[in-house]
Amino acid sequence: MKRLLIAGVIGFSLVGCATTPQQPVTPAKFEKIYQLDNLKQPQIYDGARQWFAVAFRSANAVIQYEDKATGTIIGKGIMQYPCSGMECLAMTGNEKVEFTVRVDAKEGRMRVGYDNLTYSAPSYISSGIRMPAQNYPIIESRKLILDNIVDS
Repeated sequence: MKRLLIAGVIGFSLVGCATTPQQPVTPAKFEKIYQLDNLKQPQIYDGARQWFAVAFRSANAVIQYEDKATGTIIGKGIMQYPCSGMECLAMTGNEKVEFTVRVDAKEGRMRVGYDNLTYSAPSYISSGIRMPAQNYPIIESRKLILDNIVDS
């Protein structure tokens, strides 16, 4: 009986160690195209440049590349992580989302895309225990929380 019990425990342990194949991880991306009829490419580009100046504390610190001739602006930004529901209870309020934003202006339309979304949180002490800093890419399955940044 003792051997049967030991064989059962070992057999159960081996079955429990089997792993499920992981699903491929897809980084989250947002992209939206705006129809801006009756506006020329230079007007749309200037408006996008103004948006960078208003939306960020320092547009000059955010914008990494811009080309007025092609209507392209690429910037690297950071924003407060928009938690929701019970998730907010476990957060300190110092969590951030870093991202790359790209604006492409054409005649009568503009494409705005966000990618390279990265969650970051500094280390902190909770109940006398130091919690480590975190920094990882936001994947497609977690994207729902950030859907509002495209429309803002």
